[in-house]
Amino acid sequence: MIRAAVYGASGYGGRELVRLLLAHPEVELVQATSREPGRRLDAVHPNLRGLTDLVLTDSRPEALDPDLDAVFLALPHGSSGPIMAAIEARCPRARLYDLAQDFRTGYRSEGWVYGQPELFGDALREARKVACPGCFATAILLATGPALRAGFRPRRIIVDAKTGSSGSGAHPRPTTHHPERVSTFKAYKVFEHQHEREIMDAWGRLATERDLPSLHFVPQSSPLVRGIYACAYLVFDDEPPVGIEAAYRDAYAEAPFVRVLDEPPNVAHVRGTENAELHVRQDFGVVLVIASIDNLVRGAAGQAVQCMNLGFGLPEETGLRYAGWLP
Repeated sequence: MIRAAVYGASGYGGRELVRLLLAHPEVELVQATSREPGRRLDAVHPNLRGLTDLVLTDSRPEALDPDLDAVFLALPHGSSGPIMAAIEARCPRARLYDLAQDFRTGYRSEGWVYGQPELFGDALREARKVACPGCFATAILLATGPALRAGFRPRRIIVDAKTGSSGSGAHPRPTTHHPERVSTFKAYKVFEHQHEREIMDAWGRLATERDLPSLHFVPQSSPLVRGIYACAYLVFDDEPPVGIEAAYRDAYAEAPFVRVLDEPPNVAHVRGTENAELHVRQDFGVVLVIASIDNLVRGAAGQAVQCMNLGFGLPEETGLRYAGWLP
């Protein structure tokens, strides 16, 4: 059994990690940490009642079990970087899976691997330190990566993508608190979202720098609680090249969680799952790829578990086969 801990288990990402790891047939969840130690985990997350007797422990690296095999970090952005060296020293044999943006770009020389299984799965099999992608980046890379890797060269890629309120975390803020946004729909961080950097970095490993398209990304806040719905427009100088839809079907033919549909996806159909559903359609000079994922599972906790499966030599779908939540 893989002895695992969730570092920062009180937020949405931590809760999803705990939920998935408790049901994983090859994992023993031995520790969950919080800045409010001493409470039962199922008191903080009532949906876990009957599944665990764990009590939250202190969020200090020195409080971790030194014999862990895997540590998942679900901390706010900027919080995992300052403590990572201490965690590595405390748990020398553990593989590390960080859900924050701290190590997604610029840290390959320190051994960090970008945790996108369909595009970089081979590197994940040997990775000891995995930086898990952001939710927007996950959907956009699934929607654009196969085209770039297959040699298609759009001049630019325009993306508009909608997100649910859970992507903003468990602590309410005036612009993200669900009661404030439940009846609104708006764009934010237009052309300056933090996930753009990791998307471009990943594109640079799929295509030569000379052939990289420009990225124009408009994120949008929707009334959903869960979900990312990304529309990526691959713009070519003239007619799109022949065979681009087949390239997507070939790229994901063996991917257990990605399906290329004949019709546009519905975000409700992937809610609560590791699944990603795509649709590819062409018009003059444009290829539209729509990608639909659950932001907390596919865009965070589930993807981290999928990376863990690859790292420990398990079938990547182990513990992650769930039907979507309907209605």
